[in-house]
Amino acid sequence: MRRVWAGVAVATALVLAGCSSSTGGTPKESSPASDAGAGKVTVVSYDSMDLPEEMIAKFKEETGYDLEVSQVGSGGEMVNQLVLTKDEPLGDVAFGVDNISAYRAVAEGVFADDAGEVPEWAAKQQIEGAPGLVPFDQGDVCVNIDHAWFKEKGLEEPTTFEDLADPKYKDMFVTMNPASSSPGMALFVATVGAFGDGWKDYWTKLRDNGVKVTKGWSDAFGVDYSAGEGAGPRPLMTSYSSSPAYTANDDLTESTTGALLDTCFHQVEYMGVLSGAKNVEGAKAFIYFMLQVPQQEVVSESNYMHPINPEAKAPEALAKFGKMADKPHQVDAKTIAENQQEWLREWSDLMGQ
Repeated sequence: MRRVWAGVAVATALVLAGCSSSTGGTPKESSPASDAGAGKVTVVSYDSMDLPEEMIAKFKEETGYDLEVSQVGSGGEMVNQLVLTKDEPLGDVAFGVDNISAYRAVAEGVFADDAGEVPEWAAKQQIEGAPGLVPFDQGDVCVNIDHAWFKEKGLEEPTTFEDLADPKYKDMFVTMNPASSSPGMALFVATVGAFGDGWKDYWTKLRDNGVKVTKGWSDAFGVDYSAGEGAGPRPLMTSYSSSPAYTANDDLTESTTGALLDTCFHQVEYMGVLSGAKNVEGAKAFIYFMLQVPQQEVVSESNYMHPINPEAKAPEALAKFGKMADKPHQVDAKTIAENQQEWLREWSDLMGQ
């Protein structure tokens, strides 16, 4: 989930992190660019990824490089810009390409193949055929449920995709258009993973059962979702598995919402050296830096995604109420890239969008 960086919490985390030299199992003693001298590294990111000043200063202290962040819209818009500017790249390293859009950028030659030394625990979530993309955080997109709404109504809660098409849950589910929304696309891909070529039959059932489709996540949360800002009429909404952490009580003993973990797509966000980068070694230094425990924990706290580094800890509320699915419904990145446009055309025709 993408959020604006929480300044005070981030600053505190980085100050505390300065007391620790843990690298989370990375074999090197220090940054690969610690002796590289001065220079600038330009990071291309999506528009809600504001790296805090404390982190930028820490990177400068550890590597000698100045860090500049160039924001270019949403995650999908960023990939489009990276493809369009691949011959004259916008920076040295991209930060925030997810596993739905990543392979398209790789196929277009956006990324270099060498991102430096990748720890084994990070390599496990690299994309086949994309050695230059290195994961930095992870999370699930799932159907969220308003437990309080179902308790008040005395209704049995749904748990699976099939349940959402059951007439007893008619007009209860709101999701997003996969052509305009990242979580909407992730949920759609999960249905492809769950039903294969039968996804159109499944979406026909959802349509006939009154599913509402909004343009984006904010529309659904602000208007339709019963546990959202607008306290709407629908108790089921496509969101993140981390979302229920926001509705936990102060003692972190329970949450009024949850995620249906049988409906999840596992989302991974990547970083990679851009082909034609002016500062390749600086880009590799940034990737190394962002894999270390202190930075992993700052990203987890502010982006509300789980860290990739197994030694980094997620915030307590996220760890308790934002668990990831054991068996998410996955489709490999290459298959998504090869079929996405046709899938979206077929979905749009089917749903009248």
